[in-house]
Amino acid sequence: MTASNHTPFSTELLKQAEARDSRLAVALRACEMGGDVLLKYWQELSAEDIREKSKGDLVTRADLESERVVSSFLRDAYPDTGVHCEEGTQHRNDKLVWYLDPLDGTTNFVQRFPIFAVSLGLVENPLSENPVLQCGVVFNPVSGELFWGAKGQGSYLGLKRLSVSDKTRLSDAVLATGFPRRYYEELPPYLQEFASIFPKCRAIRRAGAAALDLCWTAQGIFDGFWEHKLSPWDVAAGALIVEEAGGICSDFKGGREFLKSGNIIGASPPIHEEILHLVKPISGSL
Repeated sequence: MTASNHTPFSTELLKQAEARDSRLAVALRACEMGGDVLLKYWQELSAEDIREKSKGDLVTRADLESERVVSSFLRDAYPDTGVHCEEGTQHRNDKLVWYLDPLDGTTNFVQRFPIFAVSLGLVENPLSENPVLQCGVVFNPVSGELFWGAKGQGSYLGLKRLSVSDKTRLSDAVLATGFPRRYYEELPPYLQEFASIFPKCRAIRRAGAAALDLCWTAQGIFDGFWEHKLSPWDVAAGALIVEEAGGICSDFKGGREFLKSGNIIGASPPIHEEILHLVKPISGSL
């Protein structure tokens, strides 16, 4: 296998993260390690390295190795903090939990479409009605995009502070979404939402990695994002990054239970209001 290397995170970036939240600096190092694993396998997977967990849901050797490396590093650094990962690694602590997706965008990775990331978010009281997002990191090692943030400290792409779009009308907005590929029962309401939103916005894009969709919303590339039935490790980091960039994240009822339901809207405040206005009646009728 041909290994690739990204440029290591700068000392200045790690110092800035450490100053905002010491746990964030650990999360950055953890995601860097996971990213190195993904680069090792990038465009080098064999058929034996890939299997289908369920219809439309792939796992690869890269997912599993990234999860092992990152979760072990987190357990060594914070043995009393829970770790919940997409591929099954779990160390319970219901008060404070790292949510890790070692490879968000596995299908993209398999198809050699360079939209994927390591996503890691720290959440306090994740099972409550109002979980507290503490810090998060999303790293695409191919593009070098490194998104990170901490509660009350802002969110960043590298060393540049992020700010959500300043658009105020849905008619001007370009939105991101994801299809409920693994949850066919969600398809009818999703299609109703799409039919309601699509004529009222400028455009809709689907890239296939929810963590990056949220980060691009924080960056203002997208003006908003919505998706059904995501897992906490898909959204914990990205939601924190959106909110620290001045955006709003909610479930389809306007509450904060998106980690539990998996239904999330993330957008600048005026665009969030308009998306929620369209989605809420459909979700409420189910």
